[in-house]
Amino acid sequence: MARKRLEVIDGGGTPPGGGSPGDSDWRVALTTNRDGRIESTLHNLMLILEHDDHFAGAFWLNESSNQVVLAKDPPWVGGNRDEFTDTDACELAAWLQRPDRYSMLVSDEMALKAVITVARRHRRHPIREYLQGLKWDGTPRVERMFVDLFGVEDRAYNRHAAQCFMVSAVSRILWFDPKQPMVGAKVDFMLVLEGIQGKKKTTAMGVLFNPSWYVETLESPSGKDFYQVILGCWGVEIAEMDSFTKADITAVKGAITRRVDKYRAPYERVPRSYRRECVFVGTTNETEYLRDHTGGRRFLPVRIQDGGQIDLDRLQAARDQLWAEAVAMFSAGFQWWDLPDDAGDEQEARYFEDSWEGRVARWLDGKDPGEKAYPSRLYGRAPTWTTTDELLLFAIGVDAARHGRPEQMRVANIMKRLGWRHDRGIVPGGRRERRWLQPGLTWAAMAAAETPGKAAGGDDDIPF
Repeated sequence: MARKRLEVIDGGGTPPGGGSPGDSDWRVALTTNRDGRIESTLHNLMLILEHDDHFAGAFWLNESSNQVVLAKDPPWVGGNRDEFTDTDACELAAWLQRPDRYSMLVSDEMALKAVITVARRHRRHPIREYLQGLKWDGTPRVERMFVDLFGVEDRAYNRHAAQCFMVSAVSRILWFDPKQPMVGAKVDFMLVLEGIQGKKKTTAMGVLFNPSWYVETLESPSGKDFYQVILGCWGVEIAEMDSFTKADITAVKGAITRRVDKYRAPYERVPRSYRRECVFVGTTNETEYLRDHTGGRRFLPVRIQDGGQIDLDRLQAARDQLWAEAVAMFSAGFQWWDLPDDAGDEQEARYFEDSWEGRVARWLDGKDPGEKAYPSRLYGRAPTWTTTDELLLFAIGVDAARHGRPEQMRVANIMKRLGWRHDRGIVPGGRRERRWLQPGLTWAAMAAAETPGKAAGGDDDIPF
């Protein structure tokens, strides 16, 4: 967002050094028109920005944020080093137009183009520079980071989760494939930091990543502004995950796995592809927040104990060595994608329990005592196969006329969670039908038992 127009320094008096053409070699290369006036060309503007004392070494491109940054204060009042804006382009054009400077008839658009071009000659990546400048002292800290600094229970799962998380963040910055320079490292999971309100989860992650490279957002990845929010960030917090809808969670899962982001960066006219360089951190005060059982492996839950406290001072003191060790682990080939063995159990415990699930489970076990609770084919026996319509009609009690797609999908999620497999095959009479098969049952075995004279072991072995 552009700032308000800044006041131009009064031109009275002697110009500062380098403010007007002189005898230096670079000034000889400036082109002039018939009147001897310096031409308003991109060539001349770039020469001035590269060599004039006011601007030499001032402009560089932050490769992480794709923003032009100033290394020193510009020669106008109110200039900001953090980001070169449209207002700064106007100030630069006004400065170049002054008779005590260059008397150039230059537009703010031309000035902006020159700044961008010069800045791209001086690219820097602050996060990469930070990581590459660290030196590990050899003392292990990463494995116990959550335990010692975040008040998390001391067990193997939490220790391994810390290692995977830290090295994955390093990989986003340091991993590089020369054959696919615009593709970032593959990180297909997201840490979810759980804990009651007041545990300082957001503050702690800001300390760990550096507040300049960390952002908290309530924007869903499906929103159009999401990728503008995360621009230039290393860590991105998806806050209040417990309030997300199923669609929001689905969008988060899609965002986690993406390795390339396509958007129109500042100063660009058309969208371009950029490496994904951030990792995501979810935060929540709740213990149940996942709504869709598909893709649950994307989430790596870590819970701060109710009596646990995050030690911000120790975290700040250990920050550099934590990242230095993570860099060493990355360089040594640590496999950040190899999640803890019991990650699935941890994820399973975070799902909202569907009120239908208990009824379906009891029905499948043959324990539903209700009148007409089972189809006549079962003769009071627990089913080894069933259909979605049977489940809705008999287990849940939904009339056949109301068996819509939402109800069918809800039952399907429950059956998958219970381990039943949805298969399709030929049934007696030659028609094709979809059925749910109990764990371990094959379609061939079911069909053989259902066909007269082919069931091994007589009637007692018929699976229904």
